[in-house]
Amino acid sequence: NPAGKEPLVIFEDLAKSEGFELRTFGVPAPGVEMGAQVLDIAQRFRADFVIAHLFGPAPSASIKEFKRVGYPLRKVVSFVWGAAEANIDGAGGFGVAEGYYAMQFAGVGTDYPVLNEIREMYKKQGKPAPAGMASTVFYNRGVLIAALHVEAIRNALKAKPKGDITGADTKAGFEKISNFTLGGLVPPLKITPTDHEGGGLVQIWQVKGGKFEKATDWFAAYQDIVGKHIKEHGAKK
Repeated sequence: NPAGKEPLVIFEDLAKSEGFELRTFGVPAPGVEMGAQVLDIAQRFRADFVIAHLFGPAPSASIKEFKRVGYPLRKVVSFVWGAAEANIDGAGGFGVAEGYYAMQFAGVGTDYPVLNEIREMYKKQGKPAPAGMASTVFYNRGVLIAALHVEAIRNALKAKPKGDITGADTKAGFEKISNFTLGGLVPPLKITPTDHEGGGLVQIWQVKGGKFEKATDWFAAYQDIVGKHIKEHGAKK
C-alpha cells in the first residue's frame, strides 16, 4: 500500500542516525495472509520491535498471527489505521491483543467535555447517544475532523462576514487555527501554510487489562527528518 510505504524513507534515515538494523516486510492485498512474513519477523529476523503500517482487515490479522507464533505484542506498535477498537475486536478482543501498542492523533475513550456535551444534547432531545460513540477511536477522530472544518469556516467568515466563502477562503481559515484543543481531546493544534499537521503530535496507547490505556503524553519526534522528506516529496509533484 502506498501509504504504508511512505514513511520507509524516514526509517531508513533513522536507521543510519540511530544505529539500528531495519528490515521491511510487504503484505500483499487485501492484507489478510501474512503468516510467512510474521514467521520471518518473529523466528528468522527475530525483531526487537515491529512497527506495523497496515490498513483494513490487516491489523487484526497481524495481531492474530503474532499471537499465534508467540511474538510478544508489547513489541508491536501500529500506526494510526490499526489503532481502533474495531481492529482489536477483529483479532478476537482485548484479551487476545493484550500488550499491543497503537498510535493515536486524538484522545481515546469517552471522558472528554466535548463528548459529554454531545451526550447531553441527545439527552435533551429524548434520544440515546449514538451507538457509534462506543467505538471511541473512530468517533473521536470524526468529532475532531468535523470540529476543525467548523473552525476553519468560522475563521473564513470572520475574514469575509458577508459570506461568499470559497475553497481558498476555507483553506486560509484552516491555516489560522491556533491553540485548538477541543477541551483536551487533542493537543494544542496550530495549523499554518507550511504545516497542515498542526504540529505532528501523537500519543501511544496500549491494550492493557481489557481496554486502551495511555502509554505516553503527546509528543512529536524527528520533525526535522519528517519535514525534509515532506518537502522533497512535494517538490516532485
